[in-house]
Amino acid sequence: KQESELFLRIILGDAEEKFGFLLEAFKYGVPPHGGLAFGLDRLVTLLLGLEDIREVIAFPKVQNASELMSKCPAAADPASLEELGIAVVENEKE
Repeated sequence: KQESELFLRIILGDAEEKFGFLLEAFKYGVPPHGGLAFGLDRLVTLLLGLEDIREVIAFPKVQNASELMSKCPAAADPASLEELGIAVVENEKE
């Protein structure tokens, strides 16, 4: 445990020293980027010479945004919600 704490102090101290200005700026939110990001999946698609990005998507979703392999999203376990202090309130349907 002491080794991991020391390692974290070194890494975080180094990050603060090198990127303190950026970390301070992120306290106010990330800058607008217009949704532009190349993305690792696109890069892998190009490197493999594939035509369809869906061939390299790590966790593909279907049309309703669910993921078939892990069956997510799923309802949260009530015990987990209680442990985290989260209350789920159902909306009244009219």
